[in-house]
Amino acid sequence: MSFAWQAQSTDLPIKAPSLFGRVLDAELRTSLPGATVAVMQKGNIIGGGITNSNGKYAIEGITNGLYVVQTSFLGYETQSDTLQLPRTEPYDVLLQPTRTHLEEVLVESLRNDANKFVVGLETIRAEDLSRVPMPDVSYDLAGYLLTLPGVVSTGDRGGQLFIRGGTPTQNLVLVDGMRIFQPFHIVGFYSAFPADIISYADVYAGGFSAKYGGRISSVIDIKTVNGSKEKLTYSASIAPFLSGFNVSIPVRPGDTSLIISARESIIDRVSPTLLGQDLPFRFGDRYLKLHSYLNETSSLTVTALATSDEGNLETTSDPLIPTFRKSTWKNRAYGGKYQYIPPENAVMTELSVYYSSLESRYRPTRDELRTSDVSDLNMNIGFVYLLGPSQVNFGIYGNTNFFDYKLGSLGTEGHSGVTSVGSYFESQFNLGKKFRLEPGVRLEIFSRGLKNTVAPRGRVTFLPGGTGSHHQFSLAAGVYHQQIVGLNNEQDVSDVFTIWSASPNNTPVPKAVHLIGGWKGRPYPWLELTLEAYRKNLSDISFPVFGNAINKVAEFSKVDGFAQGVDAKVEVTRQDFFFSLSVSTSKVEYHMEAQRAGGVFRPNFGQATLLEETTFNPPHDRREQVNAMAQYRLGSNKLSIRWQYGSGLPFTQVNGYYADLRDSIDPRNSDYVTSVGKPFVSRAELYDARLPTYHRLDITLERSFDLAGAELTAMVGVINVYDRNNIFEYNIFTGSRIDQLPIIPSIGIRVDVR
Repeated sequence: MSFAWQAQSTDLPIKAPSLFGRVLDAELRTSLPGATVAVMQKGNIIGGGITNSNGKYAIEGITNGLYVVQTSFLGYETQSDTLQLPRTEPYDVLLQPTRTHLEEVLVESLRNDANKFVVGLETIRAEDLSRVPMPDVSYDLAGYLLTLPGVVSTGDRGGQLFIRGGTPTQNLVLVDGMRIFQPFHIVGFYSAFPADIISYADVYAGGFSAKYGGRISSVIDIKTVNGSKEKLTYSASIAPFLSGFNVSIPVRPGDTSLIISARESIIDRVSPTLLGQDLPFRFGDRYLKLHSYLNETSSLTVTALATSDEGNLETTSDPLIPTFRKSTWKNRAYGGKYQYIPPENAVMTELSVYYSSLESRYRPTRDELRTSDVSDLNMNIGFVYLLGPSQVNFGIYGNTNFFDYKLGSLGTEGHSGVTSVGSYFESQFNLGKKFRLEPGVRLEIFSRGLKNTVAPRGRVTFLPGGTGSHHQFSLAAGVYHQQIVGLNNEQDVSDVFTIWSASPNNTPVPKAVHLIGGWKGRPYPWLELTLEAYRKNLSDISFPVFGNAINKVAEFSKVDGFAQGVDAKVEVTRQDFFFSLSVSTSKVEYHMEAQRAGGVFRPNFGQATLLEETTFNPPHDRREQVNAMAQYRLGSNKLSIRWQYGSGLPFTQVNGYYADLRDSIDPRNSDYVTSVGKPFVSRAELYDARLPTYHRLDITLERSFDLAGAELTAMVGVINVYDRNNIFEYNIFTGSRIDQLPIIPSIGIRVDVR
């Protein structure tokens, strides 16, 4: 059946429409962009509309009378109502998700199935990002990640996330399959992924499946949207922190689209006037995606991403140190993906090739420059077999990394490369109506360290009431290896300079064993409760051992340990109200042996000192964390509030300083009488003290205005409302302190043209 819409506007026009409102998921109360609303009379369609990205629709030109309004969306039950039109009140529709799978959309529908509870997994949609108060009106993935239980950040400067006990370099971040080494900007509110380009993001805090490899802690797998293939759409925003634009172009109407997104910060230029102080940070990102349906059975995607960051993260009063030359990093990522679905078989084939790199520069003093470069080339062939309500995934892959670092006048440098190849297998199937099994295994051959690994992984889900059960229990376990390591100076929580390197040859690579169990309950359609407990056993993790010489780079030892904790979350989702509360309690503990086989360290005066066997809590061991978030809509107004709390992070105190005179008393030294010796530091027990607690309140208020063919959104807000002095860095050598961002008022304007 074919027909022509009398109106296809996705935004409310200036004149009063005949019918308008929103289309929402009946269980989650989230909007459904792209839903169809048809107005019918005597079996004929006489008008209709399609919902926009906020689930809004508007239909004009319907004369006075009684009509049947039919609302439909793929994966949901169609709903019909009889209404008298025109209608002055909004007509909001709540669609119920269907409980059956369509084979042609099985891959996507499995991810969105409300009954598919995967322990350790949080699926984030673009709409979710708009719930987090931000210092601008263009939402971002980083802000939402910080609200998840088990996610720890050292602050709003530096762009580092620790997920359930793992370090930032143990997180695998993918954008359409491309690995991103530094996914977050220097100001921690922002990632390289604005909401405009995100379709959804799967965040695995642990227990991830066999198709993911190369990291041992977590996975952030981001899928981006395809551009409109029918009409030109674009948006632009401006705010003191970040301004940008996004445009979607139908290159070849009907089958090829191009998305271009660009953002750039301006806070370094406006902060002296707006805040009365300098915020010396610059950052930005560029994104491009070309998507094309080559024919009825195949498609091609080409993606490119570039980011840049530079800023002063140190406490220094040296006027000779350039403001924007203390720390910099640049990401580059390019790749392509080809998909083929034969019409006669329920199997999808995917071939992808990606390249990504990170260039880091760090200048601790005016004359000292430290550099670290890493690149990644990845090729993958994957197959997805659809077998009714079950599916099987199989793939083979190859991955090569190159490392190049130099630590300036310290003379330490390295050049190396590593390669890994392997395959993975995973499946999912149902045992009756109450159990779902997802076994998998990853086979990998490393060029160094462990030569061959077999990493079994699996998940099981129990639904006591069968399909549609209000309670679900899930268990996940797996073995994970990581051939490459990232080495940070853990003595300061603010250090963002990372040396990427291969794990030492002929020694075990870093390894983790995950065990996660959880329960999700939905006693009411608007209330969701989640409780998860986890344990990660860690072995052969690289960790610095500090010597007593000042300004000497630490050497690195191997530590074993564990991360364990309990995360709880409550979500209330109504049509105009949302509330989320997450509470986490956790513990991360490392154990360092005095000496390993062959002796990793030899005590050497002025260098890293061999420590005795010790057990300690690393700098990201945050024991308690609370995140509360609420949002209320009243017409075109939206009020968003977030409060965060985190217990103090560990650090190592300094007992004092002394001068060593061993060289001075050498009789061959003619200056031994007047020599002052070499300065050394005496440290207290390793990470035996803790920083003050962290907490902050953010509030934003938005109002949207519907214009002809466009929507304008205005925002005012305050970050750190009660001006909490949260510590960011304390220099143990100078005693100087720098705090995180102070109270910051902000405004922003955004225009969306559809």
